[in-house]
Amino acid sequence: MDKPIPGVSVVIQNKSTTGTTTNNEGEFKLQVSGTDVLVFTHTGYIEMIRPVNNTLVLEVIMDAKAGSLEDVIVSSYGGKQKKISVVGAQSTISAKELEHPVANLSTMLAGRVAGVVGVQRSGLPGSNSADIWIRGIQTFGGSPSGALVIIDGVQGRDLNSVDPEDIESFTILKDASSTAVYGSLGANGVILINTKKGKAGKVKLMMNYNHGTTSFTKVPEMADAKTYMELKNEALVASGQAPQFTQEYIDSTLSGKANPYRFPNVNWMDLLFKKYSFNKRLNVSATGGNENTKYYTSVAYYDETSLLKTDPNVDYDATTLFRRFNYTSNIDMNLTKTTKFSLYLNGYITNFVEPGWGATQAFAQAQNASPVFYPPMYPGNLVSGIGYGSTPSPNPWAAVTQTGYIKRFTSKINSSIFLTQDLSFITKGLNARGMYSYDLYNESYERRIRSRSIYYLNQANPYKPDGSLNLEQMIAGSDELGFATANGGTRQFTMEGQVSYDRYFGDHHIYSTVVYNQLSQLYPFNGTLSTYIPFRQQNVAGKITYSYNDKYFTEITAGYNGSENYAPANRFGFFPSIGVGWIVSKEKFFEPLSNIFQYFKIRYSNGIAGAPGTGLRFGFLTLVTNGARGITFGRPGASNGISGVNISQYGADVKWATAHTQDLGIEFNVLKNKLSFVLDYFRSHRTGVFLTRADFPDYAGLQYNPVGNYGILDAAGFDGTVELQPISLSKKVSISFRGNFTYNTDILRENRQAPFADPYQERRGHNLLASYGYIAEKIFQSQKEIDNSPSQIALGNPRVGDLKYKDLNGDGVIDIYDQTKISRWDVPNFVYGFGTNINVGRFYLSVFFQGISGASRLMSGNAAMPFSGGGNDGNIFMISTNRWTEENKAEHPYFPRLGWGTTATSNNTVASTWWVKDIGFIRLKTVDLGYNIPKEPFKKIGLTSARVYFSGVNLLYWSKFKLWDPELNTANGDTYPNTRNMSIGLQANF
Repeated sequence: MDKPIPGVSVVIQNKSTTGTTTNNEGEFKLQVSGTDVLVFTHTGYIEMIRPVNNTLVLEVIMDAKAGSLEDVIVSSYGGKQKKISVVGAQSTISAKELEHPVANLSTMLAGRVAGVVGVQRSGLPGSNSADIWIRGIQTFGGSPSGALVIIDGVQGRDLNSVDPEDIESFTILKDASSTAVYGSLGANGVILINTKKGKAGKVKLMMNYNHGTTSFTKVPEMADAKTYMELKNEALVASGQAPQFTQEYIDSTLSGKANPYRFPNVNWMDLLFKKYSFNKRLNVSATGGNENTKYYTSVAYYDETSLLKTDPNVDYDATTLFRRFNYTSNIDMNLTKTTKFSLYLNGYITNFVEPGWGATQAFAQAQNASPVFYPPMYPGNLVSGIGYGSTPSPNPWAAVTQTGYIKRFTSKINSSIFLTQDLSFITKGLNARGMYSYDLYNESYERRIRSRSIYYLNQANPYKPDGSLNLEQMIAGSDELGFATANGGTRQFTMEGQVSYDRYFGDHHIYSTVVYNQLSQLYPFNGTLSTYIPFRQQNVAGKITYSYNDKYFTEITAGYNGSENYAPANRFGFFPSIGVGWIVSKEKFFEPLSNIFQYFKIRYSNGIAGAPGTGLRFGFLTLVTNGARGITFGRPGASNGISGVNISQYGADVKWATAHTQDLGIEFNVLKNKLSFVLDYFRSHRTGVFLTRADFPDYAGLQYNPVGNYGILDAAGFDGTVELQPISLSKKVSISFRGNFTYNTDILRENRQAPFADPYQERRGHNLLASYGYIAEKIFQSQKEIDNSPSQIALGNPRVGDLKYKDLNGDGVIDIYDQTKISRWDVPNFVYGFGTNINVGRFYLSVFFQGISGASRLMSGNAAMPFSGGGNDGNIFMISTNRWTEENKAEHPYFPRLGWGTTATSNNTVASTWWVKDIGFIRLKTVDLGYNIPKEPFKKIGLTSARVYFSGVNLLYWSKFKLWDPELNTANGDTYPNTRNMSIGLQANF
């Protein structure tokens, strides 16, 4: 931080009785000889040894120890402060922990940082980022729930667009004392990322390359041909219909000798997906300069192909892949001794290719296709398929390989200039900074899609007189690739001015800053006037911090923000906060405990932050359109008939939502500062959440219900971190440990829905994302049991083997009035992670586990009831064999009796506790095993350090849920699975 360090011990080497300490300005005086060597020591700093060399004035810069209380961490609006002085709830993560061969940075955060809740919803290249929330989801309606991301001081930039190798610091702000300064944007937490900057000295080159494979973490086990046909027949018979497959047909299909076009037997998962694919990642960077000009520049490349197969016989390449090229160029120049100019450029170019029908649907198509209805293709390269309803569909192989391709190109350039002026000539510690940034994002699509003709074999008369297949054309198509393009993009302009004052007065330290910021976002490709008009913000923020003797700390912050998207009287909001901290371990009365606690700190914060977003553009305006449904006035059929107008949006007095947040934290170190703990309790009361009212009766005659700031939500929880600094077990062996957890709860207080007849149906008082349905008690084992139970006729005609539900209101009837909360839903309320680093000589091993609990998923589709949708083309899960039958009257099988179609299964397919599955898991998230190469043999080529390593991501997981990877965002398993990555790499520095 280039700030004075008082209390530094300065002694002459080998003369420990001769020395002094630095004063409050970091200065010292000591009588020495020109050949003496001085030793500088201070708690939290690395010991420095400097020869005098006949120097009269000696300037020493001490570096803080890793993880020490003297560490300098990033705070809001470009500020930096010592870790010991922080009064808010902040978490930092080492950039090295994020350096893994993955496409998206967000996938590395879950379980690594206290307060962060993250879930990776898909493994598809280009779409495999994670959903990230700070201390859980605390909003609903049209308000965004994600954190504000600020990269190099500019908001609105993409967390996943940064190459991990380019990150210098990663900080998460969690409470109001940290986020209120961002005013209306801070209620969901803030993520601060600073990219690396140049360091003076000789040019240093760094290279990191890895090459690896990806494979699915879990592939759902679908029914094979035999299981499918037998269970399909069972379901049909149970529904009072004739079986579809004769035993002769089943035997012919399974024999492997019959005509595969008439008796197909296809494993669509094996046909469409490879066992593994490849990825590679490269980052090359350089830093250097002198005291006047410093630079950091890097280029990075990431390339990943999906596990989808391609058809080598088509005349185009539809390989599903994602490629990204990143670049960074940061320059800092001292124009004068007091004036600094900085130019920061970074961005990326991406290319994403997928099949014409879309890669996201490929897995669903493979899962939902019957193994016995059609082959992949018919002779003559004809597309096979089957019709359901009036819309014939190609089979999964054809959908992936025969429909052309879509290419998506994106590019982003983030540019910022900073001018910093030291104003110490006015008064010591005063400085000013100005910033202007221009961010440009473009995207374009090239669609070369075709819909080929679809054929189906006439099963009643499968062969023509000449012996060839009797194929019927179900839909006429074309083999020619179409051509279409589309474009999109955004522009963002940010201006910022800041004046700061930072100074020590003896034991007193004061820091204050005032910031003005304005931002404009433009979406020039949008087709409507309301969205074409720029989105604008104006912000004024201030912060004052005071500390005494690094023992007592106070911080007051405030943000005053405005946006044109709100009602004129509510466009600006004021968001204040206060935080205090106390290093109890510095008090004399604490000395008896100093052998146990070497450091003990208490901090508390209380403040208000704003929550952005309404989901509407200019929600305070009333929108009127013609063509309303209803009575037409005038002579019937006349051209002058008037149908009236329609109010599609009722203007509301739209304002900011606010979150009143409190945080109480304690920090303490034991075992001679080797073991540290950070624990926080937090609570939040959010009001004014924007939503659409649902408490208007139908007879009010409104086609669209009014909107407004009606929602209220409470949240509370704990998060914490434990860290063991490296401990030497021997001269060559050391070990360290780090763990963290986040527990959060939320309670919906108001959502403006009509009250329910019974309290147990009420949504208010439960968590926000809770799902509702029936309580399944058991399976009916006899008709007598059905007759003696409350009537379930409202859900369907119950039969032996069906689910029995609880009559909550005791009226003898099971209906919608017996629904209640049945699950929390799929966002966990407990997230944790822990890992260890072991060093043995030149070898090292790093292992990290991540897990969640308190999450569940309500199954649907074939995961809830096989064959429930009817039709002819859907496969079922292999676990369908675990069902109730007359021969196996199990009390708790996975499925009740089988049935075919909605009518026969309606009693079992309603949302109920039977279909709520615990999706908690613990995952071996990362493993790194490496060897540090000796540099001595390579000194001639300038090598300063190098290592070879193995890196693994998502290697294993353990969960009660067995159907698919529990982290996926799917209730029936039809999402591209998460992937495991194993790679080897080389990192070298010159």
